[in-house]
Formats: sequence, structure tokens, C-alpha cells
Amino acid sequence: MPSFATSLELLHRRRWVISSMLGVLAGLAMFAAHAQQAGADSGMSAFLRMVPLGAESKGVVIPSFDENGRRASLITADVMRRIDSERLYAEKLTVQMFNADPSKNLRIDLKTAFYQMAGGMLRSTERARVSRPDFEIEGDNLIFDTVKNQGRMTGNIRMVIFDTGTLSGEGKPPSEPKPAK
Repeated sequence: MPSFATSLELLHRRRWVISSMLGVLAGLAMFAAHAQQAGADSGMSAFLRMVPLGAESKGVVIPSFDENGRRASLITADVMRRIDSERLYAEKLTVQMFNADPSKNLRIDLKTAFYQMAGGMLRSTERARVSRPDFEIEGDNLIFDTVKNQGRMTGNIRMVIFDTGTLSGEGKPPSEPKPAK
């Protein structure tokens, strides 16, 4: 039977891990809000509407740039198909969001995804990964609202923080991004 002190230590660790995860997710939301302007989504939807209905595109690469000409994001997919007037389907979709500080660059990897152009909702019901040089989080389902810049991950969640010093301000973030699996 564990002692009372051991139970308190476990409770303290769980609280720290949960608060760290919430902090990282809040940081993701703030980063996404800064990296992607509301007007950028309307331009992306207009671009995606040019994809012919029922047409399947292979090897899709869609870059976007901010008002200064700096690359803001890069979307790649092995296959992209327009299902109807409002939805797109993609296989092996990767979304990369770039920041002026490379240690805050973000990458989202999805096996399959649906994008609702009218509402700007990106959904995946398969295992998804969101990674940055200092952490990686995976879950069974992902929903991301590109208009509100808010996301939700559910299912078997697994998060790895590569260096907790960056979260507490005690260390410097790694300079090299971790390779995707």
C-alpha cells in the first residue's frame, strides 16, 4: 500500500503534467491565431473552390505568404479530392505553420482529413500528430476550426515534451526540429 506522501507526489506530478499540457495547447491556439489571419482562410477557400468537383489531384502543394512576403504556411497532400461544393478530402495531409522564430514552427500530420470550406473546419478521424521542436502530441481524432483558430484532439492522447525547461523558462528551446515518425 503506497504511503500518503507518495500519493501526494503522484497527485502533484499529475497536476503539473495536466497544467503543462493545457499551457502548451493554449500556446498552440495563440500561435495559430498569430500565424493565420482570418482573411487568409477566405483566400484559401476561394483557391480550393477552383478545384473541379470530383477531380482528384495528386502531389498537392499549397504555400501561403504573409503581407511581408514571408512564408506563413505550407499544405501538402498525397491526394486531394473535392467531394462536393463545400467539402474536400485529403490523404496524407501535412500542414506546416511557420513563425519568425523557427523554434515555434508547427506541423500537423493527418492520414486522412476532410475540410469543410464554408465553416473552415478541418477534421480527421484517424490518428493525428501535432509537433513542434519542443513537444509532440498525438490523438485519435482532430478537429480544427481555421476561422476561430481553435482545435480539439480526442481519443488516446499521447504527449511528449522534449525539454520542460522551455515551458518553465529555465532552458533554451532546441534549435533543430525533431524528425516526424
